[in-house]
Amino acid sequence: MLENALKKAFGINCHLEQIKLKGLPLYMVSGRVFYSAVMGDASFLIVKLSDQEKFGVVAFKKQLSQYMEKTGLNVAFCFDDITRVQRDALIAKEIPFISLPDQIFLPFLGVMLSNNLKRKMIVSTDKMMPATQCLFLYLLYKSGNDFFIKKQAADDLGLTKMSITRASEQLKQMDLIREERAGKEIRMVPNYRGRELFEVAKDYLINPVQKIVHTKITKEEGLFIAGETMLSRHSMLAAPSEDVYAVVKGSDIVSGFEEIDTRWQDDIMTSRVELWKYDPGLFANNGEVDPVSLAMSLSDNSDERVEGELQSFLEEYKW
Repeated sequence: MLENALKKAFGINCHLEQIKLKGLPLYMVSGRVFYSAVMGDASFLIVKLSDQEKFGVVAFKKQLSQYMEKTGLNVAFCFDDITRVQRDALIAKEIPFISLPDQIFLPFLGVMLSNNLKRKMIVSTDKMMPATQCLFLYLLYKSGNDFFIKKQAADDLGLTKMSITRASEQLKQMDLIREERAGKEIRMVPNYRGRELFEVAKDYLINPVQKIVHTKITKEEGLFIAGETMLSRHSMLAAPSEDVYAVVKGSDIVSGFEEIDTRWQDDIMTSRVELWKYDPGLFANNGEVDPVSLAMSLSDNSDERVEGELQSFLEEYKW
């Protein structure tokens, strides 16, 4: 992609070859990819930076000199994304750089700059947002696909353009997916599959339960079997005294609930209803919530029997 983009930008043949550099400090090689580039009569080194780079323009200026001294070549840094402030700072310090598709500053060869700069989206990488977890589950349970069209995923999940953009950006920054362009389409490609994807992502997942209400259920339509009730159906765990259901918190069904305080009204047969941060129906099967969401909804349960049966259930699940 980089090779073709440079060829298209300057109208001359471009040949890139990935190389290794030795004898440099660890911070100048770790997470970076190096390419020997030949374009026409010009030979130079491209330093492809990780999107986790924290260095500033002063550090890059110093590193530029070190790379040039080590290789005897002109050097250009390659960024995945760049802001206007970053671009202008690099130009002011005369630091060659490439940020596709239309930000190329190679003083020794040519310059192509555009004002079409996007502000880089900053998202937390501590825990998934509800929309991110929805997208993650969508990718997880459709593991037979090599890639996913972002627009199609948004339509299937009922997410807005902004929500799907923030969700995919969060998964990218968690290193769970990468994105590729194919014409006008943006493809999301998982970096892992099945059980491995779940294990890598586990620490980022959230408990989907926003609130719990106790109410009398007269109709199960629109509700999904959840919690210990579902787990008891797939293990040796005894069924709980209250049936457990899940429903998205904004559902019309919720407005019809009459909340019952079981501490004062213990003579009424109630059910425990979990109000979820995302729609459990998106990934439900046979009226039951999906296994990963079930596991996360029980993540705060300290009962050793529940923990043990849940672990067995996940181990036996066919990813």
